[in-house]
Amino acid sequence: MRRSRWVIGWVIVLAGCGTAGDISRNKPTFQGETTKLDAVGARCVQAHWVAISPTARIVETPTALQVEVSNATTSAEELLVIHSKVPGADVVLYERMQVLALRAYRDAAKACL
Repeated sequence: MRRSRWVIGWVIVLAGCGTAGDISRNKPTFQGETTKLDAVGARCVQAHWVAISPTARIVETPTALQVEVSNATTSAEELLVIHSKVPGADVVLYERMQVLALRAYRDAAKACL
């Protein structure tokens, strides 16, 4: 009985250990490019996503800007990766769950291109 509780506890802990890297292993739900600077696009998306979820934030990595939305169990529910190029940027959207209810995130990202 104790062993099963221990196993269940670890499964719950490990399920909550999702990272942005995990979601980026999913097939992208959208890819595109823009002539806007990466920072301008990231701020636009973040402003739209905050209206949907207050956890939306911009994260700067060594190779890209990322706009992500997290929840209580994962660090990234929605992830937009913006790679700067001349001119503009390439964008890739990853979603943990591709459902119609979350289409607002995709629409907002596309609107900011």
